[in-house]
Amino acid sequence: MSKITTQQDGFTLIEVIITVTAAGFILLGLGAMVTNLSILSKRSQDLITATSAIEDKFEDLRSGTYLALADGTMDFTSELPAILAEPKSATYTIADSSLTDVSEAVKEINITVTYNNHNGSETLNYTGYIGELGVGQY
Repeated sequence: MSKITTQQDGFTLIEVIITVTAAGFILLGLGAMVTNLSILSKRSQDLITATSAIEDKFEDLRSGTYLALADGTMDFTSELPAILAEPKSATYTIADSSLTDVSEAVKEINITVTYNNHNGSETLNYTGYIGELGVGQY
């Protein structure tokens, strides 16, 4: 009597199809994750850049004299870094302080920066105070 034996020397077609399909889903998921991380990284970079521009403007205003702070609204869009996406705008408003518990020798500075991000526009608003006696001396 002869004995019939069968050996399997590879993968079946079903196993290959399942493996390729699973690998495809994994690659699609990784691609979406990399895209989202790239967008988040750019948005974070823009936020840091805009915040840094606002801090620089506050420091410029604080480094001058109190008497040089004229009430009104000024545009400083041209001073924004070029890496912020267009359209972008930046203004600051100087007015007598609206705080009730300080002397009249305090100016309120409102800075607004608007720039384009991936979902539309982003607007940052910051308020600070500069006193006649110096920073934080009201």
